[in-house]
Amino acid sequence: MSERLGRILARHLDPRTGSRYWLERERELGFSLRTRIASIGDLDQLGAFDVDALRNRPIGDFMPRDLDARQGLVLAETGGTTGTPASTAYSADDFHAAFIAPFLERVDGSAIFGGGHWLWLGPSGPHVIGKAARRIADITTGADAFSIDFDPRWFRRLAPESLARARYLEHVLEQARRILAHQDVRYLFTTPVVLDKLSETMSERSREAVRLVYLGGMAIDDGVLLRIAARLPSALFLGGYGNTLFGVCHETRAARPRTGPRRYYPQGERLVVRVARDGGSSRPCAYGARGQLVMYRLDESCFLPVVRERDEATRLEPLAQGLADGFADPRPPALSSVHIDHGIY
Repeated sequence: MSERLGRILARHLDPRTGSRYWLERERELGFSLRTRIASIGDLDQLGAFDVDALRNRPIGDFMPRDLDARQGLVLAETGGTTGTPASTAYSADDFHAAFIAPFLERVDGSAIFGGGHWLWLGPSGPHVIGKAARRIADITTGADAFSIDFDPRWFRRLAPESLARARYLEHVLEQARRILAHQDVRYLFTTPVVLDKLSETMSERSREAVRLVYLGGMAIDDGVLLRIAARLPSALFLGGYGNTLFGVCHETRAARPRTGPRRYYPQGERLVVRVARDGGSSRPCAYGARGQLVMYRLDESCFLPVVRERDEATRLEPLAQGLADGFADPRPPALSSVHIDHGIY
C-alpha cells in the first residue's frame, strides 16, 4: 500500500474521528477497508462511488470529524451538467495541491510573469475554478485577476440560437473587451470557444500583449487552437483538464500549440486517473485504447474512490518510469447526450 493511501484510509476510517460517510459505508460493506485495501486496484471492491451522495448529504459527512475547519475550507459545487450539482470541500492545503501547485509546476514563472495582470473569464459563485483563478493570479502577479463572470448554469437554460443566449454571450465579451482596451492584461484564463470569439475582436495591441493563455473546460480542436494562437503571436498555451470534485491535470508544459490530441498527466499522489475498459470495469484498458475515465481522490478533506466520469479518453504511457499514466483527447462519448456549447458542458 502506498503511504498516502494508507494515511487517507486511516484518517477517514478512524472510529472516533473519521468521516461519517465512510464509517457508514464500511459497515454496509461488512469488511474492514484498512485490512482489505492494499492498493488502488483494491478500491474497486467498493464499487463505483455514488455521486448522488454528494448531492444529498452535508459536506461535513465526507470530512474527518476532527478536521480543523478554521484553516480555510474551500467550498464548491459542480456545474450541474448531468443533474443536481454535487458539493465538496477542500482544506487549504488540499485546494492548493489540487488546483494551484499543478499549474505552477507546468509554467516557468520567472520567464513568463513580469508585470501585467490576469483576465479570468469564466464561472464564479459556487464554481471552484474561479477561486483557483484568483489564487493563481495573486501568486504569479501579486494582484487579483480582472474577472468576468460567465454563469454556465444560466447559459444552459437559455435556448440554443436564441436572442437571449446571444445577448448574454455578447454581454460577457463586451466586458472583457472593455478591460482589454484599458488595462495591462498579459495572461488569459478561459475556455477555448469563448477565447476564440474574444480574440477575434481584440485590438492588435491587446493581442500582442498576451504572454500566457490557460485553457480549461473542454477539449479543443486543432483548427480552433491554431487559429487562436495565430491571433496571439507572443503567447504560450497551457491546457488543463479537471473538475470541481478532483482538481486539474495538465499538459506537460506551457508552449506554443502543436497539432495532435491534447495530452494530460496527473501530478502528485492525491489524484489517480484511470482509463478503464468497457463494460463497467475499473481495470485499465491497453495503452493507446480508449476507455472511460475513472477518478480517485485521496485527500484528507475528502476521499472519493472509483468515480466514473462521463468522458472517454485514450490511455497514454507514463512520461517516465515511476510516474502515472497519462490520457489524451478527453471528451464525452459520441452517443452522449452531453452537449458542448461555448466552452462549457
